[in-house]
Amino acid sequence: MSAQELHAALLRPAILHILRAAGYHSARPSVVDAVSDIAARYMLLLAQRTSYHAWSNHNDAVPNITDVRMAMTDAGILIPSMTGAEEAWKEVLRRPLEEFPERNGLRLKEQRRRDLEDTADVREFIDWVTGPANKEIMRIAGLDRDATSGGKGLDAAADANAVKEDYLTALKKKHSKTGEESRYQGTVLGIPADDRSIRIEGGPPESINDWINQMQERAAAVAKLESEKATSNGNSAAPRSPPAEKEEDVDQMDVES
Repeated sequence: MSAQELHAALLRPAILHILRAAGYHSARPSVVDAVSDIAARYMLLLAQRTSYHAWSNHNDAVPNITDVRMAMTDAGILIPSMTGAEEAWKEVLRRPLEEFPERNGLRLKEQRRRDLEDTADVREFIDWVTGPANKEIMRIAGLDRDATSGGKGLDAAADANAVKEDYLTALKKKHSKTGEESRYQGTVLGIPADDRSIRIEGGPPESINDWINQMQERAAAVAKLESEKATSNGNSAAPRSPPAEKEEDVDQMDVES
């Protein structure tokens, strides 16, 4: 299973919870797949825009709250009441805070009013997140504390303080009889695996390092042999000088002359 298929499979139950909370108790598999793909693409868009603003604003891969807010505005989650140019002109034309008197808290009231006006889109988003729609999603997913706590006294306090498990944690515990750490260790669903030596069976080397050393020695021997062959071939192909005449032949030729 590829990483994309795994992420789509993990996102699918959350989409089913959202559809159930919205009143859709049945849907075709193609519809669920389409909604899951839209949600995945939307989250990918948020991540890409956040990374873009982080690099553009402070040349750093770690985003801050300003980068996230700008990305949410780009994706349409936060809808400002005015454009950037309108906000700039309004800031220039409105009365400075220093001109408001401090008596009776007038300057502080004006500061609070401006802060509420500037963060209206953020407060609307927070109200939506903490609103009844998302509470219904949490209730269906089994994460709503108010709906699951039915005890009284100490039991009710313990239920309220208990951390509810999401569907993935409950599913892993259901299918893991030997413990979550041992079964899912080394996968994306569990803790990282411990580094240990791997023994190779069926050959002389007993570890990966021994096999790497053996391959390197073999490659060095082959390279040395090829170099020796190239040197010997070069010597055999070089032209040989003619043999020198014997001194006796030279003397005999002088006597005859």
